[in-house]
Amino acid sequence: MPEALIDWEDFFGVFMSPLIDPASRTYFVYLLPALLVSGLFAIKAAGLRGGIRRLRSLGPGYFFSASSAVDVALLTTNGLLKLLLFVPVFGSSLLVAIMVGSVLQDNLGDANFLQDMPLYGITLAFSAALFVFDDFTRFCTHYFMHRLPLLWSLHKVHHSATVLTPLTIYRVHPIESAIYFLRAILASGVVIGVFVWLFGRSLSGLEVLGVNAFGFMFNLAFANLRHSHVYLSFGPLEKLFVSPAQHQLHHSADHRHVNLGSALTIWDQLLGTWKGAGIRPETLVFGLKQTTAPSLNSLAKASIVNSKF
Repeated sequence: MPEALIDWEDFFGVFMSPLIDPASRTYFVYLLPALLVSGLFAIKAAGLRGGIRRLRSLGPGYFFSASSAVDVALLTTNGLLKLLLFVPVFGSSLLVAIMVGSVLQDNLGDANFLQDMPLYGITLAFSAALFVFDDFTRFCTHYFMHRLPLLWSLHKVHHSATVLTPLTIYRVHPIESAIYFLRAILASGVVIGVFVWLFGRSLSGLEVLGVNAFGFMFNLAFANLRHSHVYLSFGPLEKLFVSPAQHQLHHSADHRHVNLGSALTIWDQLLGTWKGAGIRPETLVFGLKQTTAPSLNSLAKASIVNSKF
């Protein structure tokens, strides 16, 4: 019997992994605090009964809107491309790590000055470095997506969402998806290679369910509200961490290219693209700038966006 070209377990995983894979932003554990906060916001705005009615009313117009259908379509498309093309072509970060470690070894020799560092210190340093460098490369990639016309023509697909749901994170042009996949491989490969050279022993990071502990905490801390209509600010902590409200300002239709960071705000502050959330704007419409008369459908979507949720 010839081997199957497709591992059907992996194939069906494309549709299930967004909910059951801890490495996915929309892992069900990460969705729970977002759902809880959404309910609290609705109750605060309209009382217990009114809040429940508001949550129920969002169903057809929110998760099943035309905008959300595009999110799901691109989730499926990019998932299949990752399975059938990206992974076979780009591989993993192992090759990058070996190349980086070899270059450092050949040009700088052994890093004996750090060999006596305790294992817990290495574990903590590796986990933190991986999280920070990954966040930095995300910011750089996102920055150029907004600054270079060719890349912006791809990234506009993500910003065309008029209704933000947690699945909007998957609303990405396939070429942009490939770019971010390659970015992730390079980022992790560089950090792994450097740490293997520095410490010369097997690495293990701080992990929760197989995910970097810092990334796990970020996803758990209302990361899914970034693509939502729940305007949640972190207050003074916004000078350190990107809040859901800050990312919603990033998605607003006036599109001022602010708050390009994923988790840390230091990169935005260094380049002058940081903007605190403050009080929720009276009108906050998501999507690209309207160039023609709005249709009844777009007005209905805007009414969802502008609700005091």
